[in-house]
Amino acid sequence: MLKFLTALLLASLLTLAASAKPSEPQLLRVSYHSAKMNAERDYFVYLPRGFKQQEQWPVILFLHGNGERGDGKGELDYVLKHGPLMEAWAQKRDLPFVIISPQMPMFDQGEVSYIKNRTRAEIPQRLAEGINPYPPHYTGKDPMQGQLSEEIAADRADFDSDPRGWNTIADEVMGMVDTVLAQYKGDPKRVYLTGLSYGGMGTWYLASKHPEKFAAIAPVVGYGTPSMAPALAQAKLPMWVFAGGRDNNVKVRYFYPLLNELEKLGHPDVRFTIEADMGHDTWIRVYAGQDLYTWLLSHSK
Repeated sequence: MLKFLTALLLASLLTLAASAKPSEPQLLRVSYHSAKMNAERDYFVYLPRGFKQQEQWPVILFLHGNGERGDGKGELDYVLKHGPLMEAWAQKRDLPFVIISPQMPMFDQGEVSYIKNRTRAEIPQRLAEGINPYPPHYTGKDPMQGQLSEEIAADRADFDSDPRGWNTIADEVMGMVDTVLAQYKGDPKRVYLTGLSYGGMGTWYLASKHPEKFAAIAPVVGYGTPSMAPALAQAKLPMWVFAGGRDNNVKVRYFYPLLNELEKLGHPDVRFTIEADMGHDTWIRVYAGQDLYTWLLSHSK
């Protein structure tokens, strides 16, 4: 009897010790049916350290750039190249978020040089020891020119009908958010949206269509259009916008029409940062730093 009680006590202590130890981070592949592609596709869901021990978690929806498109299956790993998912998984940072990372279909972009010539060797892996070296920041050769506030045409692009943009699978992406909130302890009051380049444009688009869903947004080197301003201003959706001062792909001046329209409509919480010495890959500095994540966590609906 004494041996039995001793064994029972030991088992209880081991169970208690195991439950006290934070669970390890996990990177899950979640399957869904894509109505747009009429095929099964996957997206990543990252579960942070200690996920099992906490009731609810802030959620980041991350939208990648043009170069990380793919079939949502064998090519899904390309979305690990940049952004908060790369920081959390490959660089082993304890970012306290559940992170959703979908993949845009290829559409007609397969022959774009930086997609056609990419290789799996570019995808950072989670190493047994240490982290991956960051790529060198490309700043370009153009001189810094300070604040460029030249206005451009009100709508440079029609974000509602872009045949290759995030708008094409917007309903599917928002469905992923609902799934994560329901199945992976997501906190509906702390859902954040960020993306880089094409994903920055997608960030503007989704936020303008679903401003009630997000507690804050952070478009990185991706602009929006003035037509998006009324919904964003009415919702007073907090935003931190990033541009690269030497970015020749998405120029600083492209940002001003929407930002000025938001100001005109009285939006109280617009933050705009120009990394004057950086090129298009401004996202490396933004996501590798801590300020953005701290700022996101300061907002709750």
